[in-house]
Amino acid sequence: MRERHWAVIWHQAITCSFMDGRAFGREKTVVFTVTAPAAGDQLRMRFSNRLGSAPYQIGGVNIVAGTQCVPVTLEGERRFSVPAGGVTVSDPVALNVETGEKIQIRLYYLSRIRDNNMIEPDATLLRGDHTVPAGADRMCRPLLAKILGAYNGIPSLEAVELHTEMPCRAVVAFGDSITALSRWTKPLADRLAETYPGQYALLNSGISGNCLLYEVENLFGPVFGEKGTDRFSRDVLEIPGLDTVILGLGVNDVSYLSENTAGQISLEQYRDAVTSMTEKLHARGVRVVIQTVTPRLGVSRIMGKYSYEMEELRLAINDWIRSAGIFDYVFDAEAVVRQLRPDGFYYGEGLHRGDHLHPSAEGGRKLAGAFDLAKLTGKEP
Repeated sequence: MRERHWAVIWHQAITCSFMDGRAFGREKTVVFTVTAPAAGDQLRMRFSNRLGSAPYQIGGVNIVAGTQCVPVTLEGERRFSVPAGGVTVSDPVALNVETGEKIQIRLYYLSRIRDNNMIEPDATLLRGDHTVPAGADRMCRPLLAKILGAYNGIPSLEAVELHTEMPCRAVVAFGDSITALSRWTKPLADRLAETYPGQYALLNSGISGNCLLYEVENLFGPVFGEKGTDRFSRDVLEIPGLDTVILGLGVNDVSYLSENTAGQISLEQYRDAVTSMTEKLHARGVRVVIQTVTPRLGVSRIMGKYSYEMEELRLAINDWIRSAGIFDYVFDAEAVVRQLRPDGFYYGEGLHRGDHLHPSAEGGRKLAGAFDLAKLTGKEP
């Protein structure tokens, strides 16, 4: 019999909520579903207040699995406070979970919460306490989410952990909105679960708008998060049971290239940063998978002018990725979705969600289906 351990089965990279939490408000319940990649007998949750300057209050959390609806507590209390500046781990919840089982999380928060992300397309936000399922829920959607076509956020929760005797090692996708939107990560997680049941949990460490080398200084800058080189330790290296990392940052960096940013954004700096990350991961015995940077030509000018120099940098980064020879697996995402036109590579029609940048549901499935799982994991199916 294998020794049991705590495995992370759901994770989000923490960034600032828009307007320091005022966009999502207070006294709301967020409801979303996690698919268990392995079987286990207990769950616990990790709440983040890394970015906050004051404690916040959780009014209650319930886990619903099948006919079971069980509360999450901290030191035996259903209502609890999360102190500023770090993370708080809940009491373990006794709950028998089977591989592939759907686990619904219903989290009621009383305070405005700064720590937040948007990675679950089906997340529901409700006014008031809905920790106990009771008929039809009346969803509310913040104005920001409506304007941007974004998902409902999941404030405060950084990770869900399962007590299991199965291997359930972490595969971490480290990227920007192309990762955070979950269009390719969820179908890839399904493939991993089907091919290697109980062995891997695919975790999403994407942040929309995030860059590897550059931090945006505008209204949305805090939401876009710290640059990848700064958040790498927290959002990748600190994750327990780390097995494989999929590096997917760069498409936003090239879009900020200018005379003013040339000292921060270049092929040389991208190469040095990615090489350093790869060396750190390899020193820990972690596999490194890197994606080429997907096309950006055709993106609306509302998102900023995309110049020839930017595209030249994107192509140069991809040439280096393909030839570097330092990665365990190069996943050529550009080759999967690109369409050649007279003036360059575009996202293939039907494969983006109308913006020439982010994969559609079909584009996400195509990307997920193109991964060679043996090269991704280092194990034959």
